[in-house]
Amino acid sequence: MIRAVSLWGALLCAALHTGCGYNVGLVAPEGFETVGVEIFHNDTLEPGLERDLHPVLSSEVRDRVPLPLTSPADSELLIRGRLVDFSRVRGIRNPQNQVLESGVRLVAEAWTVRASTGEVITPKTTARATIGYPVGSSSGDRSARARAIRQLAQALTVDLFARAEAGDGAP
Repeated sequence: MIRAVSLWGALLCAALHTGCGYNVGLVAPEGFETVGVEIFHNDTLEPGLERDLHPVLSSEVRDRVPLPLTSPADSELLIRGRLVDFSRVRGIRNPQNQVLESGVRLVAEAWTVRASTGEVITPKTTARATIGYPVGSSSGDRSARARAIRQLAQALTVDLFARAEAGDGAP
């Protein structure tokens, strides 16, 4: 009896899930078979940010976008962008005006283009990440930078391909 109820429950859940048209994944613009991530331009004064962002953004795209991730030279759809700002921020202070918390702020812009023509497919989007950490933490700045990069990569991926899903800029 319990097995039959479990089976009916599973069938009901499957029917409801497929019947409403809900999709948990992102959707790429129509007409593209592959996607690639170019190394972003680094307009900040912080060296190496573009090299740190590239593998994280590539992983996000590979894990979330329903197109095979290929090298930019072999891709039909390219993600291009630039790192606009990297700054260190001061946060919470105690009554003696000593800084107790610091942080990093990272801003990037990204868009998608058709590789063969350079035509913009998804308009420019801007993502920002601000991550704080307690002053005196041995890995605070390095860890906050890595978390900001990860948060930025996630936001850019979702925003670029949620727009594709909504039909903005589709070819």
